[in-house]
Amino acid sequence: MRLIWWLATVGAVGLISIFLSEQGALVPVRNVHLTISSPVEGVLRDAADPLEDIYTSITDRGSLVRENEELRAQLEELEAQLAEQQGNEQTITELEQALGVRTRRPDDQLLAARVVAQDVSGQKRMIAIDRGTDDGLDEGMVVMSGAGSLVGTVTAAYEGYSWVRLITDPDSSVNAQVNTGVAQPRPVATPEVITGGGSPTPSPTPSPAPDGEPGATAIRGVLKGDLRPVVLLDLLPPDADIESSDLVVTSGLGGNYPPGILIGAVKSVQQRPESAFAKASVEPAAKLASLDTVLVLINFIPARLESP
Repeated sequence: MRLIWWLATVGAVGLISIFLSEQGALVPVRNVHLTISSPVEGVLRDAADPLEDIYTSITDRGSLVRENEELRAQLEELEAQLAEQQGNEQTITELEQALGVRTRRPDDQLLAARVVAQDVSGQKRMIAIDRGTDDGLDEGMVVMSGAGSLVGTVTAAYEGYSWVRLITDPDSSVNAQVNTGVAQPRPVATPEVITGGGSPTPSPTPSPAPDGEPGATAIRGVLKGDLRPVVLLDLLPPDADIESSDLVVTSGLGGNYPPGILIGAVKSVQQRPESAFAKASVEPAAKLASLDTVLVLINFIPARLESP
């Protein structure tokens, strides 16, 4: 019975509300409701704005992270392409230099090799190249730069690689000579120059004049390394007429090096009256600290002369 009365009451209230709404009698009530609820809704909206901003920031940050990852991938790809292009240009330049050396030394057999390692102990100046006994290399063979200046000699040869002692190594000793009085342009210490395009190209390397050429004087000494970028030319005559920028080449004495290979240029001369010999510091023509490709002179076999 109560359920019937309750349903009847709810139905009656509903009918009365519909009737009053149709007659516009509930408009004042609705306005009062809006007046009361509007400030509350505004407060709730203001409170929800920071949460919306946080949600938007999180969503935007995720998009930025994805975009950054895509940009990094694109940048890495472009850098790889650039590195490959630069490597190809460097290889072409090195081959052009090697071709120039072959042209200047037509009777020599030169084998190109890549530098694959270097001694990092700080007590030696050694590099490893990717050529070994399988390629015909043997201990004592002369190694030159891509432009044809002296780098050092092979000290140990294995099947797939070899170690090369640079002329700046403390154990390196080269019989050398200074050619003075020769009418020729005197380059700076290194024959490789940088052109306007930014790539190294071989500059003309004047051939050292033979000892018998009129006006030419060969002053002989021994070139020794001591870990410094420059090497010391020792045992020179005390009255040697040597000037800065004079070219230094191998003399061929001792049988370990063929004559006439460019070593570098005189940087300074030390002459003391009380000393039995003069000394000169020589800046190597080859960029020994940044070698990439070298040439091995495989047709020259050191004489290995014994003491008398």
